[in-house]
Amino acid sequence: MTTVLETRVLILAPFGRDAQVIAEVVSRLASACPVATPQQLLAAVSEGAAAAVVTEEAFCVAPGDPLDQWLRTQPPWSDFPFVVLTSKRIGRRPLVAATSLQLMGNVVLLERPLSVDSLQSAIEAAVRARSRQYATRSMLAELAVAHDAVEELNKDLEGRIESRTRELSDANNRLMNEIAERERAQTTLLQVQKMEAMGHLTGGIAHDFNNLLHVIGTNLDILARLDCPPQAMRIVEGARRTVRRGARLTEQLLSFARNQSLVPQATNLHAAINGMQELLHTSVGSRVKINVDLSHPHPVAQLDPNQLEMAVLNLSVNARDAMLDGGTITISTSEATLELNHQQVPAVRLSVADSGAGIPPSIIEKVFEPFFTTKAMGRGTGLGLAQVYGFVKQSGGQVHIASTIGQGTDVLLTFPLVSDAQGEELVPTRPSLTTPQQRVLVVEDDDEVRQSIVQSLEVLGHQVTAVSNGLAALSVLREKPPTLLIVDYVMPGMNGAELIRQVQDLWPTLPIILATGYADMDKVGAVLGARFILKKPFHVDALAEAVHFAVV
Repeated sequence: MTTVLETRVLILAPFGRDAQVIAEVVSRLASACPVATPQQLLAAVSEGAAAAVVTEEAFCVAPGDPLDQWLRTQPPWSDFPFVVLTSKRIGRRPLVAATSLQLMGNVVLLERPLSVDSLQSAIEAAVRARSRQYATRSMLAELAVAHDAVEELNKDLEGRIESRTRELSDANNRLMNEIAERERAQTTLLQVQKMEAMGHLTGGIAHDFNNLLHVIGTNLDILARLDCPPQAMRIVEGARRTVRRGARLTEQLLSFARNQSLVPQATNLHAAINGMQELLHTSVGSRVKINVDLSHPHPVAQLDPNQLEMAVLNLSVNARDAMLDGGTITISTSEATLELNHQQVPAVRLSVADSGAGIPPSIIEKVFEPFFTTKAMGRGTGLGLAQVYGFVKQSGGQVHIASTIGQGTDVLLTFPLVSDAQGEELVPTRPSLTTPQQRVLVVEDDDEVRQSIVQSLEVLGHQVTAVSNGLAALSVLREKPPTLLIVDYVMPGMNGAELIRQVQDLWPTLPIILATGYADMDKVGAVLGARFILKKPFHVDALAEAVHFAVV
């Protein structure tokens, strides 16, 4: 719909009676609006007009001036018409005049002297053309409204289709692409089952291996407490170091096997990376070289060490897959800063870089999305980098990827440093503890593990009764309640958590220690505080400390 201003005809003819004559002709067709200067013409055009009648000697458009800019920035529907009255001339127009007419664009030239009919006809044509432009504008506006309405209808229709598709997904999938969908579903199911089976298998192996390590470790601890000759002590210490190494391996296996919540603690990144180098070399294979450059002076951050190791392992495996012909992975640390609560704080930056093919810019923003993968079906789940991203964000850090096609990819994980006081907690001192003799009931289904715990407690001076299951433990508790209960988590029949719940209901003041080599930490935390959890394999000193704090 046009406004009153948009139907007027502007007149710029400041010399003689031209403006008066033109206004009389215009008034027969539209509202006449005389102006005195080009600046007034520009202001009026900007407000709205149907056309402009100008004399050539009074009006000129130069490249880059305000009117030229207005003409160039007209909307697509607009081509403002000019009727230019020229004087009779001999020869070609000067360059300035010719350029002005060219910049006006939609121009009708009338040479003076001219008849009133000619002028009226030209103005009428210009106004009529402008009216068609306004009609086009209205049509475009209506089309835009219709387009928005169609878009809204499409969204509503898509929502209905999506809802209906969810209700009839099996039937619709068969109708649309039954064979392809079935193959995809079967492949995905096999992949999920394989990963689940690997998790169960890995967790079971790690649990059994932890029990073996526990028996070996506690016997070595007992040997170390005896008066052994120096040569024998050196052998014992070597064996204990091997047990600790095995414990780290099982911890890494368990972090893969279970869906655990984060357990942040002050963690030395250098120690964590050095402790998993053997696992990294095994995972990436002999064709890939691993360089380690750990240069940060104080690389201690508050994070879950298990998830850190899993993140580094995921990044290393991804780097290996990007180097089909072999290459180099560089793991390094450096000093950095991180914005935390609108302040720059010191941080440690962990870099995992490869010399592989690089990531195309078109997908680099998607690599952290769950289930996004460029690997062939069955070779990747698309969860590795999602785990890295979630872990870093939950740890208060930032993650960034720098990649160049043909040169490689560098994944940067930045974590805020902990304070010196927190860092000192990494090397706790174990004061000498004096614990009164306790009557301890040990509940453990593995005969060798149970015997090793009994021997350790007896070495510590406690009286020990041991049973192999929860029902036997309840029977002993009813006959002669002990002063302390030590329970394994994974047992046939009644597991450790179920036994603890019954004991807490019947004997609410009885101290309880949960000894576990494989447990869901959320379930454990719902039963006991972390203070009362002993993770297998544990040392005799750790057992003594747990007993002390449980009963004192």
